[in-house]
Parts: sequence; structure tokens; C-alpha cells
Amino acid sequence: MAENETYKLTDNETYREVAPEEFRQECARLFDNGRGRLRMMFAVDSRETGEGFNIYAVFSHPGKDLFEIVVLKDLEEKEGGITFPSITPKIPAAHWYERQIADMFGLLPEGHPDPAPLVLHGLYPPGVYPLRRDISHDQIRGLLDEDKEDLSSFMKVKGEGIYEIPVGPVHAGIIEPGHFRFSAVGETVYYLDARLFFTHKGVEKLFERMGFDEGVKLAERLSGVSSFAHSAAYCHAVERMAGVALPIRARAIRTFLLELERLYNHIGDIGNMCAGTGFAIGYAKGALLKERLMGLNERLTGSRYLRGVNAPGGVLADVLENPAETLRTIEGITGQYKSFIEFLTGATSHMERLDNAGLLSREIAMALGATGVAARASGLDDDIRTAHPHLYYGQLVFESHTRMKGDVFSRMMLRADEAACSLAILKSILHKAKGKRLEGDIALPAVEVPALGRALGYVEGPRGSIFYYVSSGRDGRPFRVKPRAASFCNWPLMPFAVHGNIVPDFPLINKSFNLSYSGSDA
Repeated sequence: MAENETYKLTDNETYREVAPEEFRQECARLFDNGRGRLRMMFAVDSRETGEGFNIYAVFSHPGKDLFEIVVLKDLEEKEGGITFPSITPKIPAAHWYERQIADMFGLLPEGHPDPAPLVLHGLYPPGVYPLRRDISHDQIRGLLDEDKEDLSSFMKVKGEGIYEIPVGPVHAGIIEPGHFRFSAVGETVYYLDARLFFTHKGVEKLFERMGFDEGVKLAERLSGVSSFAHSAAYCHAVERMAGVALPIRARAIRTFLLELERLYNHIGDIGNMCAGTGFAIGYAKGALLKERLMGLNERLTGSRYLRGVNAPGGVLADVLENPAETLRTIEGITGQYKSFIEFLTGATSHMERLDNAGLLSREIAMALGATGVAARASGLDDDIRTAHPHLYYGQLVFESHTRMKGDVFSRMMLRADEAACSLAILKSILHKAKGKRLEGDIALPAVEVPALGRALGYVEGPRGSIFYYVSSGRDGRPFRVKPRAASFCNWPLMPFAVHGNIVPDFPLINKSFNLSYSGSDA
């Protein structure tokens, strides 16, 4: 393929290969001062196929069902290492992607304003790049020095009256590890520095030694409460790479379960925000309603977390088999949900804590590539279900929701709006199934993956957009699988939302974003 040549592999993916001196300019053109969105950025070690190291930057534009992918190919080693032009100075959303590429592949972003390690903490020896193809998962484990930890990367804030509050990485609750350093003046947070990536599991490396069918189990374990969304995005990528279209019943079932997962997450998150304000009865009501939904998950699929249902080519459980019975359950939950929201919005002491807390401006959300609730609560109308219709979403009538203020109240109410929308979608699909309008197979007989194929897969998960890039080698087996969780985009927003708030509001603000540690740290 010649440089600067544009080609398509699927209906809505356009690839353009550019020379290093054109990479930054081409990405800036697609970003277009914030009107385009950087969806993901990653590297591929293609040395064994003679292509060297390649970098992919995936962009999309509001109103267009099109992904434009800039490919920087055949990076060569020079004095000082293998480098590529950083796009972070022009596109701030690239900052974590580029640092991740540097850590995992040893490709250095020239001109990056903060090139410090991101994923690899001090226990990794220098010169070990885990995602290069010539190092195995087992070799990496043998090289780690687990007694070594480097905390020098925390930013020190100096000034009269400023003191530091360390939190984590081990927390009092049963949550994943994250190390936070607050620089505060009195009770007011002046600066927050977060150190994550304590749960790195080598998932991207593990994908390489699995078959495409086996990879589903790995995808659905990246993030517990987004298990179905992750496996659906992964399967979507494999199916697009294979050029197959799912039967209508399989598409409807996947859509149904995606909305069921969104619903139990949103209701659980709204309840958890009550814990952040000390409103115990609100937390208990939310937990009870979430538990009823997870019980429905188990009755329909055998898994409270909707695992073991997806497979390339369709689904393994026909959850629309008894639509009338499921519809009665959903109708009952709808009434309970409405009562729950009315109860919360009538609790003045709770609602006052949410107003103006954790403000995130539209400009910051746009610059840093926010996704999901975090983006839409700050005025960005970005919903993969409507921006890039897939599965059964194109046959449904619904609108994405936005709020403008970007505070905790906006994030709670946006979840409330979306939960009501999910209930309506669930009922719509069940009514169609009851009326025999979704008849057909739930899976294809088999999915044949071509050699040297590649494609994107995507869904709108509970926390925001989830993307997978999947490619096959000459043998038709997985060559590169790159997941991008929603929380990877949204964690960098936290310091901006916390700034200027009091320290006791951090748990509330944190719960309003509901970010995953493990999901970001594949």
C-alpha cells in the first residue's frame, strides 16, 4: 500500500496511510478544533509481516456514520529510539494513548508535554515493552520486581497553606486500587494527582494466544459490570472483519441485553451517589432495585453479569423466548423505578449536595475526549447508539439525552433520563417479540475469519463508548486485539471536576463518574 493512499475495509471505516511528517497535520485536520473526536489511538507491532511498527488514530465526526483512521506505518529506529510525532499538543485527548504506546511498545512521542510512564510502574525494568510481539506473557512476569515501587511521578504542589492528603492505593471499601494525592488549602482541593494502573493483567497480550471464540471470555472479564458490552463490542469487531451480518433476532437480543446492563448500572450508580451524601435509605432503595434487575439477568441468561451469552455470529441464549413473562417483570420494575426517582428528587438535603458539585465544563470534556454520561452531562451529544447505529438500534425510535451544567446533579439526572429510555427500549423489543416480529435464528452456523483482516467493533456501554480493534494474522488467528474502555477516556477528567471542591465531596464526585480501574487497565 502506497503512502497517502486511502482505502476502506468495511462500510464505515476509511484508512489513510501517511508519512511521519504528515501524521500530525492529518490528525489535526480530522480533529478540526474539537469538531472531530479521537475515539482511540494504538500501536501494532507488524515487524514479522515486514511492516515495522504502526500507529493508528481513529476519528469520527458528529452526524456521520464514518470512522477515519490515520495510519502511520513502518516506524524506524533512530538514534535515541523509535519516535513518532506527538499529536497531544493539538489534540489533548491523545495524551494518555501516547504515553500508553510509549510504555507498551517503546515508541516515543516527540513533543509530548508529559512523557512520564503511565501504565508501567517502577516494578518493570527499563527496556521491557510488554506488547511487542517478540516477548511472551510468561517472560514479562519473570522480569517483574514486585518489591519495587516508584512514587516520584506525583506532582508536588508548593505554596503557603498547601498540604498533601494521600489516599490509597488500598482503600477501606471493597474496590480496586487507585492512589490519589490531594493538594488542599483547608478543605478545598487545589490539585488532584491520580496514579492508576495497579491492576494491569496483560489482557492484550493474552488475546494473541487465544482463538477468536475464546477471546469472548477474556473480553467480558475486563470490567465486571460492563461484561456484556465488552463482549458485544469484541464480537462486533470479529463479525465486521468476517463480513457477516447477524440475524434480526440475534441483533435484537444483543440490543436488549445491552439495555438491561445499562439499566442495572444506572440505577445502581444513582443509589451509590446516595452513599456519597450519607443518604442511607436512598442507597438501600437503589441497591434493592438493582438486585431485582440482576436477578432478572440470572433468570434470562444464567449469569447475573450477563456472561457466557455472546459469541462471534450471535448469542447463545434466547432471552426473548418468553416475552410476556419478561414484560410483566419490566413493567413492575418501571413502577418501582419511577417511585425511586420521585423519592430521591423530593429529598432536599440529598439534592442540594449534588448541585454545583464536581463541575466539568463542556470545553474540558471535549478537549479530553470524554464519553458516555460524563460527556453528555456536560453538553456533548455523543451516543454511539445514535451516532453509529448498529445491532437493532436503527429500528428503534429513541433520542440520546444531554444535560448542560456538568455537575453531579446533571450526571445523576442524565442517568435517570437514560434509565427511563432503557426501560422503554426493553418494552419495545419485548412487544415486537410478543408480536412474532423478531423471528429467526439467534446465531450464525459459523464465522470464518479471513487472514490479514481487521475491523473496529463498538457499542455504547453503561459508562460510555467501548471500542475494540481486532486484526488477524496470516494464519487467521488473533494478531492484535486492542480494547478501549470508556473509563480510559474519563479518568483524566477527574482532576478538573474535583478542583475547587471540598475534600469530603470527592467520594460523591467520584461516584457520579463511576469509573472503572480494571476496565482501563487491560
